[in-house]
Amino acid sequence: MDQKLAPEVQNEFVDRWEPVYRSRLHYLVTWSTRGRKPVLRDRHLQALSTIVRQACDQRGFVLTDVAGGTDHVHVLVALKPTKSVASVVRELKGRAAVSLVSNFPELRVWLRGHLLWDERYAVETVSALRIDAVRERLRTMHGAGDDLAQAS
Repeated sequence: MDQKLAPEVQNEFVDRWEPVYRSRLHYLVTWSTRGRKPVLRDRHLQALSTIVRQACDQRGFVLTDVAGGTDHVHVLVALKPTKSVASVVRELKGRAAVSLVSNFPELRVWLRGHLLWDERYAVETVSALRIDAVRERLRTMHGAGDDLAQAS
């Protein structure tokens, strides 16, 4: 039995080099400042949120939420199964560190060096049913919206 697809559908498959996924894997990634020093202020967290959102938009990651305290950051992100969470974290931490240290030189002084983030990070997988609960937990810990550093 020969099954032919409509020409429009067949053309879509010809140009496509990446598999189509309907599923996304959700991760809650947490990392901290070097030595867990409480150096992040509201202005730093605002800039960090913007940097992470821009990086996710540019690279095609689905950013669900960003929250942070004076000494750590939480990023709730959804990735395609083909994406490595380690490479995503490396990119987000790297972009954020370069941008924050160049825009806010006081961070370099407060941390006594050029490194902003600790090498370690924690990753927690989040099921689709728990996303709202995790977002609520982040809002409870860190306040709503722009008040990211209040509850730390």
